[in-house]
Amino acid sequence: MTNERTFKSGDDMLASMVAQTVERLEFAIAERGRATISVAGGRFPKPFFKALSKAKLDWSKVTITLGDDRWVGLDDDQSNEKLVKDNLLINEAAAATFVSLKTADENPEEAISTVTNRLKNDLSWPMDIVYLGMGDDGHTASLFPSSTPDDLKRGLYPENGELVAAARPTVSPVPRISMTLPALLNARYIGIHITGSSKWSTYETAKNGSVIEDMPVRGLLQQNDVPVDLWWSAENPKG
Repeated sequence: MTNERTFKSGDDMLASMVAQTVERLEFAIAERGRATISVAGGRFPKPFFKALSKAKLDWSKVTITLGDDRWVGLDDDQSNEKLVKDNLLINEAAAATFVSLKTADENPEEAISTVTNRLKNDLSWPMDIVYLGMGDDGHTASLFPSSTPDDLKRGLYPENGELVAAARPTVSPVPRISMTLPALLNARYIGIHITGSSKWSTYETAKNGSVIEDMPVRGLLQQNDVPVDLWWSAENPKG
């Protein structure tokens, strides 16, 4: 069951998400000594990251990672890792630990084993918070319906415990690496953040359909093991 949290103002949604995120991180630190959060790229996260970076908590006990990334250089503006480092790992949050999905390998296919082992060793599972976006095609992280059937199968149903999969969707000019669906679901809480009427329409289609391969976000929406909040606002935050 997905809990729909709707806001007219993007700034109101951002403020509410920051407050809840801080509360969840503080609870995890108090209960387990550490907190783990996976975040997403895209337009909304930048102001969210900047606001969250100023929160007063023990960031030295927080580990941050990404649900997916583009296979580009870390100085490339398309890099989600660059987005996180420039906008979240600053201010108070500069003390947090970051776990990358990238390696020096030429392509993401060569990095699957290395990154899987890194995530197994450097993250505390289940993750406390997983934040994701959703595309108009129903993709989430880099689990795209336009990926090849084999790539999408590896992302949705990994056979050997892989935590990440390579993706080369037709809608992306560059290869990608993504957490697999089971990895994303290995969480205590999932939040999906979207804005605008078009994304709401996509969400309605996703929640009312059944074929995960057609809209991979359904793998998150149509399960009952992990609580999911759908965060929606009519507009993007101004921050």
